[in-house]
Amino acid sequence: METAERGDRDSTAFPALNWRFRVLRAEVYSRYGKPDRASELLLPTPPPNAIPDTLWRRALAQAWANCQLHKFDLAEAKLIEAGRMAANQDELRAELAYVHGRCEVEKSNLRSAEEDFRQAANAGKVDDFIRAWSFSNLGLCARLSRNYEDSVLWYTKARQAFARLNARPLEQLTSGNLGFVYYELLDLANAKKNSEIAAQMAGELNLPTDQQRWLLNLGRAQHALGERGAAEESYKKALAIPSPPGSIVNAITCLHNLTVMKLAQHQMALAVQYHKEGLALGPSGDNLIDWQRDEAAISDSRGDHKAAEESLLKLLRQVTAQETKDTQPPYRVIWALQGDLARAYNAQHDYRNAEIWFQRSIATLTNAADAMKHAEFSTTVLSNLPVFDDYVAFLIERGDMVKALQVAENGRARTLTQALGVNVNRGDPKRWLSRIQSYLRPRKATILSYFATDKVCYLWAISSSGMHFFRLDVPGPELDSLINVYRQEIQLHSDMDRSPAGKRLFQLLVQPAADLIPKNSRAIIVADSRIYSVNFESLIVSQGDPHYWIDDVAVENASSIDLLIAGKDRKASQQKELLLIGAPVQADPDFPELPNATREMDSVSQYFPANQVKRISGPDATPRAYLSSSPGDYRYIYFATHGRSNALNALDSAIILSRDSDGSFRLFAHDIIDEKPRLNADLVTISACEGAGTSVRSLEGLLGLEWAFLRAGAHHVVAGLWDVDDASLPGLMGNFYRELSQGRSAAEALREAKRVMLHSQDAVHRRPYYWASLQLYTGS
Repeated sequence: METAERGDRDSTAFPALNWRFRVLRAEVYSRYGKPDRASELLLPTPPPNAIPDTLWRRALAQAWANCQLHKFDLAEAKLIEAGRMAANQDELRAELAYVHGRCEVEKSNLRSAEEDFRQAANAGKVDDFIRAWSFSNLGLCARLSRNYEDSVLWYTKARQAFARLNARPLEQLTSGNLGFVYYELLDLANAKKNSEIAAQMAGELNLPTDQQRWLLNLGRAQHALGERGAAEESYKKALAIPSPPGSIVNAITCLHNLTVMKLAQHQMALAVQYHKEGLALGPSGDNLIDWQRDEAAISDSRGDHKAAEESLLKLLRQVTAQETKDTQPPYRVIWALQGDLARAYNAQHDYRNAEIWFQRSIATLTNAADAMKHAEFSTTVLSNLPVFDDYVAFLIERGDMVKALQVAENGRARTLTQALGVNVNRGDPKRWLSRIQSYLRPRKATILSYFATDKVCYLWAISSSGMHFFRLDVPGPELDSLINVYRQEIQLHSDMDRSPAGKRLFQLLVQPAADLIPKNSRAIIVADSRIYSVNFESLIVSQGDPHYWIDDVAVENASSIDLLIAGKDRKASQQKELLLIGAPVQADPDFPELPNATREMDSVSQYFPANQVKRISGPDATPRAYLSSSPGDYRYIYFATHGRSNALNALDSAIILSRDSDGSFRLFAHDIIDEKPRLNADLVTISACEGAGTSVRSLEGLLGLEWAFLRAGAHHVVAGLWDVDDASLPGLMGNFYRELSQGRSAAEALREAKRVMLHSQDAVHRRPYYWASLQLYTGS
């Protein structure tokens, strides 16, 4: 602004040049939200000798200023004038489309705006900044339409474009917007990461208003991740930044979030204080709805459940009336109001209405998740909100344990079941339980199904003879902490005597149901939340002589009971036995060649006829080689190589292979779930580090390579929970495939192969770090 003003002052003796600076000043005023000042600057008529480009830019600047002032007729006239001057000049017409799009946003014509921004972004000749801004505004349109998946894609493109232009203020802006939309998708890790980056950049660039917004987003992500102390600090830091005149939305939102936090912590006095401070700032629009929700929650906490009910019903009608043809319903707010209503009815002992509203709240979010186009976002919606917790607890309190299990199952592995075409029809709870027991009877198996909440963990133990329910009095944070210690014990290569967490986890998670599981039978674990990252075989039984649980049972893991019992048919015309790919040449310094990979491949292939094995190794072992080898024709698929999980973007987890001609050497999870290489394999073995992934979805499982292969159609997958030991793999996997060749099931064969290592004379390799990483995951 200072440069434009100085140029304006210094060029008064040169009218044609002076007008260029006037237009520039007007554009800056519009950008900083002062369209009235911009209009004043542009009102005099330029001199006859004004440069044509100046006249065109003046018309465009007048159009945008009038749009901001909602003088849309005047704006349209100026756009027509600018359009005549642009004639057939592609670059000018692209910029004209961009400004027209911004005006359409002001008029809430989002679909029309999207068409304009796409035209600007795709023009053959267009200024790089206009293209970047077009990406950003496409992200804005998608965000305003609550189409958050597309918003992520456009904002990501915008951030990359602004970074290339070294436009740091705009890069921080798109990073912050990405943090917001990731939070709306409940991709909390990415929400936190992008909000942290944006808040730090805004601070460095001295942009206090943006810094306040991103600190607010950061606090929301931290709160949802259970980092409540950090969230409160972020909210208070945001509140300490003075709001600019006429903009107090962020401050009101911070006070709303602090009110919610203090109500959850039963600190009523502080909750009421923050609530009053929010009212004093004059909330309106969405802020007013949040304030009214808090008012109802305070009434409910004080025992005035009827007042809460009436307020919530009124709010729900108000929110649902906001939906328009261009926007999706605000499903998060609707879900929260419906859940609040269910709890208010339950508090009044109106159990019929409580159940109705619990079911409606669940339907709101499951429908929203099912409508999402990208699997990773669909899973985050159900996994990072307590969608089913209160209804499950309600049914348990009512003594309906089987129906409570059905509700707990409702969110499990939804993307897997949908991708595999599994028709879930639970129906009558007793008949559903009978179908489960019929599945278990010939397999001599017991299901241990867990459902973990912040307050408690539930366990259903189901065998062919009955179902038993256990309330495990361990709150979620305490269980997560214990699992973290257990994982540290594993990584430290600890033996049995130095694994107290392994013993404690067995006592908490298995001991209550241990007597129901016969010796040498099968235990099928249906986990939840952080429990997915536990290998139950390595838990330590303290009764009698201490031993690992693998000595008592064969363990396999399932994402859901419904998927397990679905009985999806295999193709009868399978022609080939083994697709064996591995021992790639080094493609990246982070992934050195594995000295024992070739020997590992030999140890597996020896159990198959040579004419039934397709072996791809060395420089030929590329991602394209896998994708082009018709993997759907093979009964067994085996990878002997490195793996790399990606906790932030699970579908960017990858199997590391040799370089293709285009330089790529990663076989990504998103490549594996592509529709073209559909699988029908009985077993996929990923003999690589962290093949099971590290991105935990509470109801979907560990998202990564294992999940991708199941989603692509594999019936079983063996994958690693942590690093695998290259030196011990040839023996372990050779024994595993020898047992398979003798007719054992995958669960029994893997158990026997591991027990050979566990009971060997090698004291080092008897530790769980070496034999317990690879575990079996069962699909349908």
